[in-house]
Amino acid sequence: MSRKILIVEDQATMRRNVALMLQLEGHAVMTAANGLEGVEMIQSERPDLILCDVMMPEMDGYAVLRALREDDGIKHIPFVFLTAKGDRNDVREGMGLGADAYLTKPASREELLEVVNELLNRQNAR
Repeated sequence: MSRKILIVEDQATMRRNVALMLQLEGHAVMTAANGLEGVEMIQSERPDLILCDVMMPEMDGYAVLRALREDDGIKHIPFVFLTAKGDRNDVREGMGLGADAYLTKPASREELLEVVNELLNRQNAR
């Protein structure tokens, strides 16, 4: 079953690589180049899962997650940070805001797919 995954990432190459990886697994992938665009797509498209960078123009990933968790209609969507910000304080901040997972770049294909599949399976079980 194809699931809709939104990638919110300002670096075009990273966005394309992650999108391709997920498409090869059979997922429908949408992309947003910044946090503002990401929030608009989350509200209009209602993806099944969101992969989001932290450091982006317009609106950072923390603000994207806060906006998501404040909206009852979309706050249940699994949210994964995929970011270069990998020190303990960054991870703690991201998880404290309600992220379901926190991956640091460069994440391996296996690690990324494991987290995505686990969260989608958990979502299906609900």
